[in-house]
Amino acid sequence: MNSGESISTTDKTPWALLLLLVGAGMVGAFQMGKAPPVLPAIRAELAMSLFLAGWVLSALNIVGLVLGSVAGAMADGFGYRRVLVAGLLCQAAGSLTGSWSEGSSLLLATRILEGLGFVSVGVATPALIFRVTRPRDIRIALSMWSCYVPAGIAVMMVLTPFLTGLFGWRGLWQVNAAILTAYAFFVAFATRRLTGRSGRRASRPKQLWEDMKKTCTSAGPLLLAANFSTYALMWLAVMGFLPTLLIEKYGVKADHAAFLTALMVAMNVPGNLTGGWLLQRGLRRSRLIVSGIVIMGLCCLTIYSPSLPFLVRYLACLAFSGFGGVLPASLMSGVPVHAPEPRLVGTTNGLIVQGSNLGQVIGPPALALIVSATGAWEGATWFLGGVAMVGVFLAYCLARLEGRR
Repeated sequence: MNSGESISTTDKTPWALLLLLVGAGMVGAFQMGKAPPVLPAIRAELAMSLFLAGWVLSALNIVGLVLGSVAGAMADGFGYRRVLVAGLLCQAAGSLTGSWSEGSSLLLATRILEGLGFVSVGVATPALIFRVTRPRDIRIALSMWSCYVPAGIAVMMVLTPFLTGLFGWRGLWQVNAAILTAYAFFVAFATRRLTGRSGRRASRPKQLWEDMKKTCTSAGPLLLAANFSTYALMWLAVMGFLPTLLIEKYGVKADHAAFLTALMVAMNVPGNLTGGWLLQRGLRRSRLIVSGIVIMGLCCLTIYSPSLPFLVRYLACLAFSGFGGVLPASLMSGVPVHAPEPRLVGTTNGLIVQGSNLGQVIGPPALALIVSATGAWEGATWFLGGVAMVGVFLAYCLARLEGRR
């Protein structure tokens, strides 16, 4: 590691810096949490179908799906700190512009712009964490980082009813733009002595292509990305439409639905931390992944069962999110293990982000299409159960690969 790559002059992990970096991810994840609670209001004002509303949830992830590996390779070459700050500002621009939408087209386009910033934050921040954390603390640090999506979503969902009550959903978008801008300048100032680069000059296009090719043809990164895809598909599909399900099927008030969804999302945080703790205690990564995906699949059978009472189905939502939380921590811990080279950590993480976004792009629209076609939420059971079975198979493949190593 070059001397300019770390702001720590001791052998201790800079936990305050780690919290700052996790906070950047959380602020970025606010943009995922702001949409589900106000989706019914947006649909009514912009005359959007349920299918288009699904894309409002997933559009944020389209850029990550298409450019995850590219963003990771560019962060490796051009500087993680620069990419992180630029990503926050890009999200701010998308959120501000989206608040002026008069139709679904502009709103979807600005969600894609927010996605460009979100994937930049997602690939640059873990690479910075790898560089400033002591090896013995890396699993705990990564479990903290893996909480950024559920923690950010939960916080924003709790704040959304209050903010929308004051400013409406357009004001909610503008408040998020202000938060992102302020945090970007704060991060830039606090990390001004941290270059956050991989120790080489900005990569040429040819080098970027070679890095992506090497990463995307390695079995380990591919399996990590595929496993993350199945998890992300299930989690966002269930979480994204939970407020709509509660409002339309059970007549729950919008603010109560937002709180119940935020509680479900928040359950993912202790799951992430528990996953990191179990890894630190020596539990095998593949066993955690298999256990988490199996429990998520079984919970889906309960969540969408028409014969069970509301309380049982909602408790299944909490278990779904809590036990599923061990997966992100487990999969992120595999990045430094399966990266083809130490310098390609950012590119490997970019591929995993790409896999995660693949699941998040497919999940909500597919679930919405199935529910619309069958006329009942129960139609989601076989779809999510099938995804869980694919996840178990992929986890088995990852276990075989690590066993050979």
